[in-house]
Amino acid sequence: MPQDTAWLDNRGGYIIIPSNPDSIPADVKDILQQFSSDPRFKKKQDNYADWAPLFYTIGMLVLIWVIIRIRDGRSKTYVALGSMVNNETDYDIDEKGNLIEEKPDYLVYEGSELNLTNDEVTAILSKRSIYFTRLPKADKERFVYRLQKFMKLKTFFIHDKSGYKEMPVLISSAAIQVSFGLVNYLLPDFPCIHIFPEEFIATEPTIRFLEGNVSDNCINISWKHFLNGFNNPDDGQNVGLHEMAHAYYFQNVETPDNKDQNFVHTFSKFNNCGNTAFEEEQKPGNDLYSEYAMKNFQEFWAETVEIFFEKPVLLKTIYPALYAAVSDLLNQDPINV
Repeated sequence: MPQDTAWLDNRGGYIIIPSNPDSIPADVKDILQQFSSDPRFKKKQDNYADWAPLFYTIGMLVLIWVIIRIRDGRSKTYVALGSMVNNETDYDIDEKGNLIEEKPDYLVYEGSELNLTNDEVTAILSKRSIYFTRLPKADKERFVYRLQKFMKLKTFFIHDKSGYKEMPVLISSAAIQVSFGLVNYLLPDFPCIHIFPEEFIATEPTIRFLEGNVSDNCINISWKHFLNGFNNPDDGQNVGLHEMAHAYYFQNVETPDNKDQNFVHTFSKFNNCGNTAFEEEQKPGNDLYSEYAMKNFQEFWAETVEIFFEKPVLLKTIYPALYAAVSDLLNQDPINV
């Protein structure tokens, strides 16, 4: 299954909290040790050294409580922060034994019922998507057609009190951008798209903070981080493109049906060139890719797609064979649009 993008805090660090979340004290200890090693926290640690054992105990108990509540899935506070919630309506029982229907903590929009006009979609894309604005008129029309078809097959779960029509349009546009040169682009194995206001928490298979991931036939996105990617179209970081890259890989390589055969046939070429670049990036002085991309080849693939669209000239300059392989794979050439 594709990997996910994990986020810890605004220090810019990435982390996957260790496996076996049932070993809570050990996991909590690891988290606390990371914070205690941060020099910005050292002064407080020195000033309150005598209170350290008490603070440690209280902090550990609080974190244990939070983790248990998240795993239980019943704390509305932490569901709002983004832990995955049950997609089914919850029920409670009143004192007379009658079932009481409780409203879910998210909004649900069926793509087939959005009924956005092509003009509305075009206006949203023209405002937010640099990729779209650079397309010729005929390609813009084809892009909107594909996007409308893609949205109609998806259900959008917005884990917030309000939703905006830009949300399904722009998130769908990330998929259409990655797949614009492919024959099969609808991702039928991913019917659900979850949109969280900020980074969210997942508890399976490990406890971790995420800005996006692909799992259980769902694409999950942090809206804040997603918009940051569109607002900074040339920094090589775009969580929407990243997660859609995972989804298209899984759809075309890992599943038995609905494959794009050109994608399947040319991915081996990317593998060869990618392995070479992957090894080069692990050498000192090579820093086109983030440290997180070096986690495994799946993350390297997803970040390659980000860089391909947002820093194409740099990618082609440093790894020309890799750029050519991705261009063949996605049937696109961002440098010569």
